[in-house]
Amino acid sequence: MTEARRHRRHIDRHGRGMLGPISRPSSFAPRGLPLQRSTAAQFDEVVAIEVTRLEKRLPQVVARVEFAIEDVPNLDAHAGEIPLTHSTGGTSHEPYRIVVFRRPIELRAERSGAGLAWLVRSALVLELADVLALSPEQIDPDFDAEED
Repeated sequence: MTEARRHRRHIDRHGRGMLGPISRPSSFAPRGLPLQRSTAAQFDEVVAIEVTRLEKRLPQVVARVEFAIEDVPNLDAHAGEIPLTHSTGGTSHEPYRIVVFRRPIELRAERSGAGLAWLVRSALVLELADVLALSPEQIDPDFDAEED
């Protein structure tokens, strides 16, 4: 085996991503279009799709809520269960704010075998129902807490 061929085969052994002509802008990967999106970008897209879906169903309700995404919750050392979402606000001066935590949802989706989109949807529906004092079925008539 030649030295060049061996080097090409191990070019990504340190996890630095793709190198070489295919990693540069070309007809295969035009400028601004990454060859592979990060998991954070994929998660952001899933949350945006679910929020848009809820907004179409209940525009007046979702208009009163701000959504945000954080990687992990800020917990003390003695926290029991790790939350998937957190809500604040809801006073007359500020809207409700629902924060979705990316890593706990991704890890729970991997562990349970549930789909990421389903878990994000469930977390958002349950948090909205809790914040607005409604049942999950009022937020989303298709809601099923036991779906896999």
